[in-house]
Amino acid sequence: MNTENKNSQKVEFIEIRRLNSNINLEEYTVITSTKGIKELYMKFNESRYSRSAPIPVLDEGEYFLVLKPGLKKINNGDIDVEKLETEGTYLNVFYKEVENQEYTEKKQSNPILIIKIKDSPKKIKLITI
Repeated sequence: MNTENKNSQKVEFIEIRRLNSNINLEEYTVITSTKGIKELYMKFNESRYSRSAPIPVLDEGEYFLVLKPGLKKINNGDIDVEKLETEGTYLNVFYKEVENQEYTEKKQSNPILIIKIKDSPKKIKLITI
């Protein structure tokens, strides 16, 4: 039986950056400007590293989605986005929690994933699978 909603449309995305940080962020954040992503990257900037990651830019009709869901199944894990789809005014983000050896060794439990989406921002719904 096909459980996919006929009114949903798959949304393409590009993974921009993956990290683990306990900075204060919502479960998801929509960033629609290069200024916004620069401000976020300034929060990530670690003084112990001489170089920080390059700051990505947005083209016309794109936005960044910053995901930082609380982990429910794996204490020191990571997240993988399986798919994105629009359904009416919502963008459904289907993700799963995955093991991450580095995060386990360092006892980190604040995965952050930044993805770029070509579309206009919608209401976001995170769905754990």
